[in-house]
Amino acid sequence: MTYIDFHVHIDHFPEPVKIANQYENNKIYALFVTNLPELFEKHLNSFKNYKYVRLAIGYHPELTQEFPFKRELFERLVPMTNYIGEVGIDLSRGNKYTLNEQLDNFSFITQEKYNKGKIYSIHSKDAEDEVLEILVHNKVKQAVFHWYSGKLSTLEKIIKNNYLLSINLSMQKSKKGQKIISQIPEELLLFETDGPFIRFDGKLITPMIIPQIYSILENEINGFHTHVMRNFKRMLITREFEALENSR
Repeated sequence: MTYIDFHVHIDHFPEPVKIANQYENNKIYALFVTNLPELFEKHLNSFKNYKYVRLAIGYHPELTQEFPFKRELFERLVPMTNYIGEVGIDLSRGNKYTLNEQLDNFSFITQEKYNKGKIYSIHSKDAEDEVLEILVHNKVKQAVFHWYSGKLSTLEKIIKNNYLLSINLSMQKSKKGQKIISQIPEELLLFETDGPFIRFDGKLITPMIIPQIYSILENEINGFHTHVMRNFKRMLITREFEALENSR
């Protein structure tokens, strides 16, 4: 049986190659998100021949103060992948002091010349409205909100724009997370582990544990596995069609 994990930080595991091979050998599709264009470049050759592990080019908004966004590097590397993530805006804690820079960077990353035929994994902590506004303005068609924790009113707008949302085990364990999950239409639902930052029974979530987590979520969401796989396949088909149209 095939599974997907649409947001995982493989390079943050103690043994990244071992984890990546577990995804590959068990035929679990994984979106390997990176936090900087430099990290995407570092891992590109090592993971370019993987079938089930998809490497995404990212720029994590929480790193704005520490690592300036290298736009020329991003522009050179982005044609080498169909996936962009983790990217977005974060206004939690001290990150709000870099709001203008974050807005500018995210607008750059999502502009039309980059977003055609690409799928985004989106970070939107305490900045859900700002993120959504930029996605819509830049006419981004394929975006997945990772670990959404914002207002239900904004969630309604995200749903109206047909953006997907990837849920994880931590969301299912909180009342607010459960409420958010209950509002997501089955046709917009995906799954993520956000490994290694989420634990299961106090342990790192590895690919070997993913079937067990799907079973847990299946008990809460009837047909969960079927919905996730259908949505994943539809998203890939839509991306391929968009890329083909853009090449004409």
